[in-house]
Amino acid sequence: MSAARPTRLVRAAPYLLVPDVAATGAHYQNILGFEREYVGGDPPEFAIYARDGLAIMLRRAPDRSRIVPVERQGGTWDVFYWVEGLDALRAELVGRGAQLAYDLTLQQYGMREFAVRDLDGHVLGFGEPTA
Repeated sequence: MSAARPTRLVRAAPYLLVPDVAATGAHYQNILGFEREYVGGDPPEFAIYARDGLAIMLRRAPDRSRIVPVERQGGTWDVFYWVEGLDALRAELVGRGAQLAYDLTLQQYGMREFAVRDLDGHVLGFGEPTA
């Protein structure tokens, strides 16, 4: 009898409501450097984009009032990524026309970080540990 295989989580993806999956997907691809993995519907109702194996899901919300990014609810990010090469990533994204939500900042919790805002107001944070 073989030993039970341990369980583990292998992937996660934030699920963002957007008014136009095609337009938001193009933004993630052209501005934020994600690659399209899947698009469903015509016009698109759902899509998955990924960068460096990290996925993000986009779902069309027919009622724009249901789209409430975390920042509008008193939070900071809708998605946060720990990265290597923070300065190079910032330069890349800004060079592609990304809108900064806030620029490079040293946080008291030991991270240097910046954030961008997507077409729909969702904020993506990027940080690199200082130690």
